[in-house]
Amino acid sequence: MAKFPSIFDLTGRTALVTGSTRGIGWSTVQCMAALGATVAINGRKSEAVVARCAEIEAEGGKATTVPFDVTDGAALDDAIDRVVAEAGSLDILVANAAHSLVKPVEETTEAEIVAVFGSKLVSAVAAARKVVSLMAARGWGRIVLVSAIGVTASNGLAPLDSAANGALASFAKSLSTRFAPHGVTCNAVAPGFIDTEGAAVYRNDPDNAA
Repeated sequence: MAKFPSIFDLTGRTALVTGSTRGIGWSTVQCMAALGATVAINGRKSEAVVARCAEIEAEGGKATTVPFDVTDGAALDDAIDRVVAEAGSLDILVANAAHSLVKPVEETTEAEIVAVFGSKLVSAVAAARKVVSLMAARGWGRIVLVSAIGVTASNGLAPLDSAANGALASFAKSLSTRFAPHGVTCNAVAPGFIDTEGAAVYRNDPDNAA
């Protein structure tokens, strides 16, 4: 497993990354494990979560499995409680899980609106709400909300995604203002196009890719 400069040392830290069996989430847990963190790997499919955990451990990293659907609030709370009980703390939260939808806004349904906002925005807010007081009580915590470049440079193809991501960025600002004095930082990162499984709709459609 590749090692990074000690300035990024996460030895002794525990991190939960939602939606971490593939794409950005999987790359994130790989990096964090290489930096010494114990990573809690999440996804809806238990077999995929277990397989990814085994990969991290095979490389000498420390990992635990927390398979659950982020839109299930009770399951989310239970998973965080279990991570804290097993590790003694939860130092880092990366809210990465999302259900994306490339569809004109006038064609979307209420169910699709609920699905996009539930997986991207509501789950992230719920997870942050659960962990931020625990982090503040210990005087250290890092919350990262994975937004997207569509907040400021939308092509109009995924308006629900852009709206949810914009709300995430605003929430991050509010959270950081409130809890930075207690040692807890919160940032929203806004990646552009990354060639992951989730980006297949763009990669396979010339109009979307443009």
